[in-house]
Amino acid sequence: MRKFKRNDLGGLFSNTVIEAALLLWVIVQMYPIFWLFMSSFKPSNLVRARIFDLPKSFYFANYNFAKFNEEGITILIYLKNSAIVTGVSLVILMITSVLAAYGIAKLKVPGKNILIVILLALIGVPVHALMIPIFYFFVRLDMINSYWSLIFPYVAFNIPFAVVVLQTFFRQFPNELIEAAKIDGCGNLRTFFSVVIPVSLGAIFSVLVVCFLAIWNEFLFSLVMMRNNEVKTLPVGLMGFKGRYIVEWGPMMAALVIAIIPTIVFYIIFNRSLLKGISAGAIKG
Repeated sequence: MRKFKRNDLGGLFSNTVIEAALLLWVIVQMYPIFWLFMSSFKPSNLVRARIFDLPKSFYFANYNFAKFNEEGITILIYLKNSAIVTGVSLVILMITSVLAAYGIAKLKVPGKNILIVILLALIGVPVHALMIPIFYFFVRLDMINSYWSLIFPYVAFNIPFAVVVLQTFFRQFPNELIEAAKIDGCGNLRTFFSVVIPVSLGAIFSVLVVCFLAIWNEFLFSLVMMRNNEVKTLPVGLMGFKGRYIVEWGPMMAALVIAIIPTIVFYIIFNRSLLKGISAGAIKG
């Protein structure tokens, strides 16, 4: 019978401790979502009075958002607005960021190192500190209550992060593959789209997921720029459940469940590519 050595026991103990810590971390991270889901099936008075109790029976009336339409709370319209703003912002952001990052990493661009320093400095700028000048800028353009008053700032504020991360990945891209494509007669654009992009999807999707979460959950710019109820995004629209004297906790919890579903679906779709992008920088050769 094989005897366990002291190193084996120590390794087993270490693995057990690590697994227990990871399990605890998963529970801590998942419990707020579980609590939110359960609270969405309780009446508003019980959500606050018995905050940690499970619902004795499922109260589906919280998901009847149609009754709030007369009060100006239109969840489906808010959801549509968020989808449009986020979708258009991500398309513009990823096209410009990927092209700029590749140009900085692989093309002979004068002063590109200075440009990277500027981008790194811009990442540290608190974006909401620029709220007042940006607001007056769009007022002068008569673009308040327009999707573009959110899309342009969202793209501008996320470009520095996206370009810095992607250009770091593109610098590690094998030059041999690019040279082989050029020998086969491919130009810069064809090489980029046919060779570089397919191999770089992991890194691109990693940046895409981070930017999606930042744009989808953004609150303050939408609160200031979108005055009309018809153009409010979901984070701002949810504030309609908070009245002056009363808060509709049950319907608010149900609306929050609806709000996090797109983020969960987005993560599930890009899960493998995200993990691939995270691990790409750790594997060499």
